[in-house]
Amino acid sequence: MKKQLGILASLLFLSASVLLWTSCSDCCSYNRSCEQTCTAPCGEVCGQVCPDPCCEPLCKPAPKCCHPSSNKLCCVEGITVRARNQQMCMLGDQYSIDFDVEACDDVCDVVVHTELPEGVNFLRSEPQARVEGRKLTWEFGSMRKGECRPAKVWVECECEGELCACFCATATPVRFCSLLCAKPMLTCQKCGPEEVCPGDPVHYTISVTNRGSCSAGDVVVTDNVPDGLEHSSGLRTLVYKLGCIEPCETKKINICLCAAKRGEVCNTVVVTSCNADSVSCQWCTCVCCCNCEVVKVGPKEQQMGKNADYQITVTNTGDKPLTDVVVTDCAPSATSIVAANGASINGNQAVWRLRQLKQGEKVSFTTTLTTCTPGCFTNRVSVNNAQGCCCSDDAVTRWRGRPALNVCICDTDDPICVGDPTSYCITVVNQGTEPDDNVRVVVRFPPEIAPVSATGDAIGTIEGNTVTFAPYDNFGPRQTLKYRVDARANSPGDARVITEVTSNSITTPIVQQESTIVQ
Repeated sequence: MKKQLGILASLLFLSASVLLWTSCSDCCSYNRSCEQTCTAPCGEVCGQVCPDPCCEPLCKPAPKCCHPSSNKLCCVEGITVRARNQQMCMLGDQYSIDFDVEACDDVCDVVVHTELPEGVNFLRSEPQARVEGRKLTWEFGSMRKGECRPAKVWVECECEGELCACFCATATPVRFCSLLCAKPMLTCQKCGPEEVCPGDPVHYTISVTNRGSCSAGDVVVTDNVPDGLEHSSGLRTLVYKLGCIEPCETKKINICLCAAKRGEVCNTVVVTSCNADSVSCQWCTCVCCCNCEVVKVGPKEQQMGKNADYQITVTNTGDKPLTDVVVTDCAPSATSIVAANGASINGNQAVWRLRQLKQGEKVSFTTTLTTCTPGCFTNRVSVNNAQGCCCSDDAVTRWRGRPALNVCICDTDDPICVGDPTSYCITVVNQGTEPDDNVRVVVRFPPEIAPVSATGDAIGTIEGNTVTFAPYDNFGPRQTLKYRVDARANSPGDARVITEVTSNSITTPIVQQESTIVQ
């Protein structure tokens, strides 16, 4: 539809109006009623006459333009064009012509032309126009109703007078038939604890969000319970139906599982929909425990007065490092600490401090105790740390005392005659603090006296001139053994009866003798 010829005639609405003094009016009013004419040279007055037409005018009145400095074409072929220009500019100056193209309907093939007048020099335009001599063309393509496109032309004024730029525009009204193309897009996020202990509950939160442009239908969340976690229902697959999720909507699910065994477990959920791609998300939790172990090893028995060495071993059997570890060894009150390398000793307490004990790491300490008191004493060690994992162990040592045997032998009749009887009483006393075993008493008679019989706390056996009593076990402290040997004098003389006592603790016999005079 090439209506631009009619439009151009009515659209001379950008009037780049710089004034050039032309024939808008004469230089002055020439009075035809003047009676005389001037015969003098130009410029000299000879009576009441007007200036000669060949002379320059005395002034140049302001010219008047035929068109306004701004104009518009209202909604012709679906577009409105508004043009604006300054009212005047000085010769040689640059000035701009501004115009807007606004669609009052949906249109396509929008084209705007302008023809620059003589006396105007084109400099540039925005947007860039196609230049063909003095003709400028802008192609705006399709425009939606209400859309406005601004444009500007910069020119330079080269002569005086009215400079009128003619604008024309064409467009084709259109109608659109649209189809909405949309897609749902699901995302999921799963969060839970980073660390739990075995047996603790594990709470997960699953967030499903539709970040697409239309509703996601029949959304289903499937949680596959991994090995190491358990659900109260006993199921290994948990299914949750969320229905429809609108764009930008988020739905959440809370799941509680139980940590069944140690190690890292990763729980994965899969989100599906009838009209959206499936997505998955995962959260990994460390099922770990803080644990330590301490073992104390020492002698089961030790002689009183000697030293007993103990070894303490601390092991981090948990799944994470232990910090600020304190190992405390408390010696029994009846004992004393002889040495504890690396520890600070305060009375009967030895303390070792460690900044960190790594997972699986093992450290050892030694301590030495002694005592002057017999008995069974328990030595306890404990371990504490910043994580609150405590452990302890103890070692029981029986501190043995020393048996101290004392032997006494005496006769009942002294002196005696040949053929007379006499008896020898033997007393063995444990004056020590420890029982003794295998206590043996042997009585040796000289030829002057012969043993007849033997009685006492053990059975006695006579072999010639020697009486041997059976061994006595568990001879306790402060206990007394008594023996009696009856004898008869054989010949006169100073008879020396010898008693020998041995035991497990006394390997060298204790010898006592009794003198009997036989007359």
